[in-house]
Amino acid sequence: MLQKIRDLWNNPTSMKARRYANVIYDVSWNVLLLTIISVVLIGFLGAGIGVGYFASLVKDMPTPAYKTMTSQINTYTSTSNIYFGSGERIGNYTTDEVRIPIPVEKVSPYVVDALLATEDVEFYEHDGVVPKATLRAILQEATGSEDRTGGSTLTQQLIKNQMLTNEVSFERKAKEILLALRLEKAMDKDEILNAYLNVVSFGRNSMGRNISGIEAAANGVFNTSAEKLTLPQAAFLAGIPKNPFFYTPYYQGGVIKEDVSGAVNRMKTVLNRMYVAGKITQEEYDAAYNYDITQDFMKTQSKPRDKYPYVIDEAELQTRQIVTDYLIKQDGINVNDLEPKELKEIKSSYAKRAHNMLRQGGFNIQLTLDKKIHEAMQQPAKNAGNFGPNQYVKENDKTYPEQTSSIMIENKTGKVLGFVGGRYVNGKPDDLNRAFYANRQIASTAKPILVYASAIEAGMITPATQIIDEEYFYKFDYSNRKDPVNNEGKTYRGPVTVRDALKLSLNVPAVKIYEERNQMMADTQHLVDMGIEVSDVNRNASSMALGVGEVTPVKLASAYAMLANYGEHVDPYLVERIDYQGETIYEANPKKTRIYSDRTSYLVVDMLRDVFTSGTATYANSLFNVPGDWIGKTGTNNDRKDSYLIGSNPEVTLAVWSGYDTQLATMQNGNGYGQYYQRTQRIWSETMNLAYAANADAFNVNARFKQPSSVTAKDFKDSGSFSEKKKVEEKEKEEEEKKKEEEKKREAEEAKEEAEEKKQEAAADAAAKKKAEEEARAKAEAEAEAKKKAEEEAKKKAEEEAQQEADQPAEENTDSDGA
Repeated sequence: MLQKIRDLWNNPTSMKARRYANVIYDVSWNVLLLTIISVVLIGFLGAGIGVGYFASLVKDMPTPAYKTMTSQINTYTSTSNIYFGSGERIGNYTTDEVRIPIPVEKVSPYVVDALLATEDVEFYEHDGVVPKATLRAILQEATGSEDRTGGSTLTQQLIKNQMLTNEVSFERKAKEILLALRLEKAMDKDEILNAYLNVVSFGRNSMGRNISGIEAAANGVFNTSAEKLTLPQAAFLAGIPKNPFFYTPYYQGGVIKEDVSGAVNRMKTVLNRMYVAGKITQEEYDAAYNYDITQDFMKTQSKPRDKYPYVIDEAELQTRQIVTDYLIKQDGINVNDLEPKELKEIKSSYAKRAHNMLRQGGFNIQLTLDKKIHEAMQQPAKNAGNFGPNQYVKENDKTYPEQTSSIMIENKTGKVLGFVGGRYVNGKPDDLNRAFYANRQIASTAKPILVYASAIEAGMITPATQIIDEEYFYKFDYSNRKDPVNNEGKTYRGPVTVRDALKLSLNVPAVKIYEERNQMMADTQHLVDMGIEVSDVNRNASSMALGVGEVTPVKLASAYAMLANYGEHVDPYLVERIDYQGETIYEANPKKTRIYSDRTSYLVVDMLRDVFTSGTATYANSLFNVPGDWIGKTGTNNDRKDSYLIGSNPEVTLAVWSGYDTQLATMQNGNGYGQYYQRTQRIWSETMNLAYAANADAFNVNARFKQPSSVTAKDFKDSGSFSEKKKVEEKEKEEEEKKKEEEKKREAEEAKEEAEEKKQEAAADAAAKKKAEEEARAKAEAEAEAKKKAEEEAKKKAEEEAQQEADQPAEENTDSDGA
């Protein structure tokens, strides 16, 4: 065809045809030139207009310094982590976004290749922007095309995430392009890639939380590190950033989606692009393409608070308080110079700031808890069989279950090794951490740490001092009433030693000592020095001897740890250390306070040994399997509203409380659940047994309470100044005389009984003799009668025989005559 046209053109059939052909050629050529010139002119005009429009879009945007850009790009939130004291990670500080920064050197090469092949194949060649891709994206946006290929490089995406908003507009795009070009001069490619890998969103994890950064994605989707991601796993994650919440395999609650085909197809697209880019071989591509990635998905995970509810809440609260104080100090504010109202406002403001920092600042928070011990302690609280027959009571239309809480402290350091904030009703806890915040009357557990220790310290009593347990009325009472001391239904025992009074938890001896000492303000100061708040009313109340003061279990446990520490109190604490940006900003340094002398403490400790062996905690001792040197004390307040058992060895102290959150309810007995105090003691023993089985090393069971040199043999004799000594002697003399009188009376009664017995014996002997004589006489008469009868029968027989003999000869003669 072309040859025919060429021949026709070169050899026209006529001049007219040739002329027409020339005209057509000239016109066509001129039109073509005009068109080309017009297009070029329009192009320059368009380019000029575009440049002008671009300039107008960014004219108000300040040009950031390189240092400012670098700082802003590398500033991103990082999850704060909480750890057990034994090193295991508990979880993160509560936040909506999880991010774990990681250097690009520790990321699997598969991830880098997959991201670049999918998101920015020319990453190492361009200067931050690919013009043709940007122009294509702009035309698609302007024409409303449904086929969007995207035009942003990794650099542009990083700019959008860290320096701009997600607004869809030409202005934002123009700023993005300009800043991307500038960022390429401020940072090298690997730095940009490093920031991108830690910033980009990957949807949700198996807990349903938002995840950003490749390490959080690897952990949250595949339960591995970014360094160990396989090819199909890397391809799957690399496909998510295009549409994070469509391609993520999890719903908001962490439940795996029913249909993840879209995400799987996206993974296959990523693999294809990696193959085309020459990053993987045909064999690798085929294996990864056919791999069932869904088998690698993590199952739905519970949030840290779901597993460790009381731990997370208390750790966050205490950490927030610590960081608040740290920030206030960093800003040079002296809280002692502030008025109360101003101080409250300052603390409120800094607390909000601390909370935001902890949510986003990447703090590492180490607690004191031993994971094995803490988890073991939860088990008795989950056993419904450890709670009473009336497990639920109602008050004002609200239902209250019988509750418990416990806490274990390391005596010498004050570390909280484990705690139970409350009972798990139907497997779930509530929001009240009773171990730290339930202020309840501590009943008889107050006697050793307040009454007996203070009196021993003052030289008033020793373990051998005797006191009369009898009906007794308060001498001092803030309500001006002289009520009798509650004896809890027990019979009075008369003179008893302090040792026995404490072992049996007798009320009257404790009140007598407390009132005779009459130093209530000084004695309750010992509690205050241990961090226990005592109201002004209770500081002058005789009933403090019986534990009307309200104390939390954690502070009560620390008070008994003080006795185990030979009188030195160490403030209990939960947060061991806080690290921030590679620096330790807080490390626990608990306050230590001398409360009692080592002599006083040891004498109380020595008495408290008896509580387990022969006192009020023998039931707990029967269930207890942990060896060692143990001391303890029980406590029950009026109406059985609160029940306690605290026990210590030289290493640890465990305090257990049982009762109701409402103080109007009373713990019940029976119905197969045992006495109320038995339930408390059972929980204590089970908790100790399980904790010891979990980590025996923490108990140091071979250690014993050693008698200090300050204790002498005299301290175990009645060498105190308690005033009832003479009264006890008189009481004992009276009791002795009474016993003598009773003995004489008993002896007289015995003599009378003996005489009566002899009289009765004599009468019995006479009657027996008379009976014997009568029987003998009757026998003799019977024998005589029998003899007479026998004689008569013999005589009669003899006569008969004689008659027979007389008759016999006549017969014989008659016979002879007849012969």
